Amino acid sequence: MKLLETDLHLHLDGSLTIETVRMLAEQIGYDFEGQGGRESLVAGETCESLVDYLKCFDLPGQLLQTEEALELAAFHLTERLAAQGLILSEIRFAPQLHMRKGLTMERAVEAVIRGINKGTAKFPMKAGVLLCAMVNGPDRENEQTFEIAKAYLGKGVVGVDLAGPEGMIPMGHFDPLFKEADRNCVPFTIHAGECGDYENIIKAVHYGAKRIGHGCAAIKSEACMDLLKKEKITLEMCVISNLQTKAVPSIEEHPLKAFYDRGIRVTYNTDNMTVSDTTLEKEAELIKKHMGFTEADLRQMNRYALEGAFLEKREKEKIIAFFDNNNYNE
Repeated sequence: MKLLETDLHLHLDGSLTIETVRMLAEQIGYDFEGQGGRESLVAGETCESLVDYLKCFDLPGQLLQTEEALELAAFHLTERLAAQGLILSEIRFAPQLHMRKGLTMERAVEAVIRGINKGTAKFPMKAGVLLCAMVNGPDRENEQTFEIAKAYLGKGVVGVDLAGPEGMIPMGHFDPLFKEADRNCVPFTIHAGECGDYENIIKAVHYGAKRIGHGCAAIKSEACMDLLKKEKITLEMCVISNLQTKAVPSIEEHPLKAFYDRGIRVTYNTDNMTVSDTTLEKEAELIKKHMGFTEADLRQMNRYALEGAFLEKREKEKIIAFFDNNNYNE
C-alpha cells in the first residue's frame, strides 16, 4: 500500500497548476506564454536566494485578485493533492495580498475555504487553511489577518503563520501579534530560521509556536536543537525549496536527517509545488536517496505531521487512527 502522506507547509499562490495559471491569465488578458510562460513561475536551478525565489510569486499575485480566481485555485490544488493520495494538507495564504481589486480579506478567506471544500468533497483527504501575516506587511493588515483567523477558526481556518522575507523586520516586532494569538487560542506556526538566524526559532518557540516553518538554522545551535526536542516542536521542512533559496548550501548539508536522528519532530513538505517544481512523493524519494531515510522513517515523519496538525482534537484522533490502521496493521 502506498504511504499515506501529509503536507503541513504548502502555499496556495506558489502551487498553482500551469493549467490554472493559463486559465486565469486568459481571463485578464495576460500573455502568459509571451511573458515567460512556465519559467516565470518556477525557481529552477538559477535561483540564488529567498528574494530571488519570491519573484516567482509576482504573476500569481496578479491573478488571484477575485473570489472566483481564489476559489478556482484552491479547488484545483486541493483536488490535485487528494488525487495524489494525501490524507491531510494545510494550505496557507495571505488574504491581505488579494485586495488590489477591492476584495475584502474576509471574502478572500471565504473563497479559499469554498474551493478547498469543493476539492475535498469526493475524497477522504482533510484540508485546512492557515492565514499568513506578512513580515513586510502593514501592521494593521497583519492584525486583521489574525482577527479573521480567530473569527473563522473551526470554519475552515485552522491557524495562522508569519511569512515573507525573513529578517526584513526583526522578529521581536511581531511579539504583540503572537501574544494576542496565544490569548485567543489560535494555533500558529512561524517561518523562522529559513534564511535567518536560529535566534528567530528560539523567539518563535517562546512566543508559543507549536510548529516552525523550515527551521534550518537550528543546526547552528545546540541550545536551539535541545529546545525544539524538549518542547516537542514540529519542524515543517521543505528540502527542495531550501536548496533553491540557499537556506542550505547542498543536499548533503541539509539538517533534516540530523534533526530526525536527534529526536526532533521533523516533517517533509513541498512549500510551493509549482515554484519548486515538486510533489510530496518527489521530496520523499529525494530524502531516501540522499539522506538514507527508510520507509519506516517516512511513516514516522508523517505521523509527526499528523500529531502536529492544527486539527480539532477529535478529528485528529480519527485521522491518526486511520493512518495507524493502514500503515502498521498490514
